Amino acid sequence: MNLDSLCYNLRAMDNRSDEDITSQPPLSTQQKNFVDLESPAERRARRWFIGGAIVVGLCLVGLVVLMVFLSIDAYRAARTGTAPSPGSVVVSLVRDTAIVFVAFESMLIGVLLIVLALQLQSLIVLLRDEIRPMLEAANETMTTVRGTTKFVSHNVVSPFVKWSGYLAGVRRIFREASGLRRGDEET
Repeated sequence: MNLDSLCYNLRAMDNRSDEDITSQPPLSTQQKNFVDLESPAERRARRWFIGGAIVVGLCLVGLVVLMVFLSIDAYRAARTGTAPSPGSVVVSLVRDTAIVFVAFESMLIGVLLIVLALQLQSLIVLLRDEIRPMLEAANETMTTVRGTTKFVSHNVVSPFVKWSGYLAGVRRIFREASGLRRGDEET
């Protein structure tokens, strides 16, 4: 499998031109499935994020449009002479809008803090209920491996090394003894 075809941004991997990238063969079905490994929770979170961003954007646009209409009304009323100066009306509108915006932001921060606390609580539950047993099982496996290693080292490897040493010594003795006989025969 060519790992270059798995990268979602081939220009980031190396400085290829657009022609090099478009000349690449299309991804196979297996490669597409490998690239698109998104869980349902991630899709749901993305939809919520996009929906929330759209709602916040629409609220901000609506707030700006409302301020423009109120400012236009303030200037018309100032022209007819029934209201104070348009500048003071616009400043009061901006002040009131800022107060509403800060209140909305405070509410949003409060909701996000509650969500953060719930997520933190679920993380603690995950660590306590799933990660701790996995760590205990890994520790138990490590202890078993350590015991097996000691057993094999003591009962298999040590005797084998000891007997290999003895056999090497015996071979050396025979080699030396045969070398002495050859030396005696030559002289």
